[in-house]
Amino acid sequence: MAIEAKAGRKIALSVISLALAALLISFLPRIAGITWGQLYGRLAQVGWGTMTALAALWVAGLAAYTFVLSGSLPGLSKRRALLVNCVGSGVSNVLPFGGAVGVAMTFAMTTSWGFKRQPVVVSTVVTGVWNMLTRFLLPAVGLACLLGAGRVPDHRLAVAAGTGGTLLVAIAAALSAALYKESFADLLGRGLDRVAGLLPLKRRPQLRQSLLDLRHSIIDIARTRWPRLTLGMLAYMGLQGVLFVACLHATGSQIAIPEAIAAFAINRVLTTAVITPGGSGISESATVLALIGFGVAPAAATASVLLFWFFAHLIEIPVGWLAWTTWSLTARRTEAA
Repeated sequence: MAIEAKAGRKIALSVISLALAALLISFLPRIAGITWGQLYGRLAQVGWGTMTALAALWVAGLAAYTFVLSGSLPGLSKRRALLVNCVGSGVSNVLPFGGAVGVAMTFAMTTSWGFKRQPVVVSTVVTGVWNMLTRFLLPAVGLACLLGAGRVPDHRLAVAAGTGGTLLVAIAAALSAALYKESFADLLGRGLDRVAGLLPLKRRPQLRQSLLDLRHSIIDIARTRWPRLTLGMLAYMGLQGVLFVACLHATGSQIAIPEAIAAFAINRVLTTAVITPGGSGISESATVLALIGFGVAPAAATASVLLFWFFAHLIEIPVGWLAWTTWSLTARRTEAA
C-alpha cells in the first residue's frame, strides 16, 4: 500500500508539473502584453529555409554533446552517445525530476552494450558536474558582455550578479585544484567513513572500498579527460547560443549581441528549475521579460523565445522517443540472435 501511495503521489506531481508548464507557456502572450494574433504574425514570418537552418544548428549542438558523453565514458561511440543524449533529454523534458528516469534509461542502454555499472555511474557524475557548472557560470558570462558594452541598467544588480559569478568561478577553481591534492582524498575518505558508518558493520568494508574505487575513477576521468569534456560543453553551449540568436533574428527581434547573450544565459540557467520539466514555462517567461526589458518588441520577443523553446525542448521529446524505440528494437534483435 505504501509503495502504491508513493507511486500515486509521483504521478499526481508529474501531472501537476506538466499542467503548470503548459499553463505558463500558454500565458506567454499575456505576460508579454500581446495577442495570439500578433504572436502568430511574427511566427508566420519564419520560412522553411530558416527553419531548416535552425534545425541544422540544433543537430550540430546534439553532435557536439556526444564529445562530452563519450569523453566521460571511454569506449562509447558517437552514435550511441547521440542515442543516450536524445533519450535522456526527451525524458527530462516530459517529467519533473526526469533526470532520475533518464539516468535509469542510460543504465539500461549502456549496460546492454557491455559497459559495467561503475563506469556509467562515473560518467553520470562527471557529466552532471560539467553541466551544472556550465549553466551556473553562464550568468557571469552574460554580465561580462553587458558590462563590456556598458549596457547594465541597474548597477546594484550588476554587483550582485558579479559577486555570485565570482563565487561560482572560485568554487569551480577550488574543485579543479582539489582533484590534484591529497587533502581532497583525505576529506573524501572521511566522508566515506561517515557514510559507511550508517550501514551494518559487516557491509561497511565492502561499501567503503566500492566508494573509494568510484572516487578514484571519477578523479581519473576528470584529470585525463577534462579538455575533451570542457571543449565539448563549450561547443554545445556555444551552438545553443548561436541557435538562440538565430531565433531572435528569424522573428525580427532587434537586439544587440551582449543583451542576446545575457538573455540566453537567463534562459539556460532557469532550465535547472525542477518545478516543471526542464524548467519549461519558467525559463521562457523570464526570458521574454528580459528581452522586453532590453527593448525588444513584445511580439518579437515572445515569438523568438517560443521558437527557441521548440528546438531546445519540444522537439527533443519525439526525438527521444524515437531514439528509445531504435535502441529497444536493436536490443531485441540482439537478444533474439
